[in-house]
Amino acid sequence: LVYGLEWMQGLGVTVTGAVGETDAVRAVKSVLETRPIDEIIISTLPTSLSRWLHQDLPHRVERKFKLPVTVVTAATSPTGV
Repeated sequence: LVYGLEWMQGLGVTVTGAVGETDAVRAVKSVLETRPIDEIIISTLPTSLSRWLHQDLPHRVERKFKLPVTVVTAATSPTGV
């Protein structure tokens, strides 16, 4: 998390982040209760490995919280993992 935040800040982006509950929807809800949020960014494993994508998490979060959701999906490594 820290590396990703530092990388984005290095690009001039104003960004904050937190590690939350293991249930992603509850984690989003917890953050939204503490401060205003403009956009939710969900970072996932590659599509073939991501439980969040298979569970349609981005669309569920967008519908539930009525905020724009951006999904950042990791590329598959050359070894296929």
